[in-house]
Amino acid sequence: MIKNDVGMNAGDIYLLLSERGRLSLRGIGELTQKREPHIFLSIGWLLREGKLYASEQNGEWFFEINSARSEMYY
Repeated sequence: MIKNDVGMNAGDIYLLLSERGRLSLRGIGELTQKREPHIFLSIGWLLREGKLYASEQNGEWFFEINSARSEMYY
């Protein structure tokens, strides 16, 4: 997997979250059918860029678009 692939997957996840709203890590996996390492890399990319907000609830991680930085991800 190369940087371009991570960026493309990050874009897919960003669009999914912009359409569906807050999702769990498991929900992202089920809806994208991407393998865990790809999801982790892409979420890390988006978190580093400040595009996502992450929270933990009862041992499960949830992600949503960071409304403070709501510009579109390409």
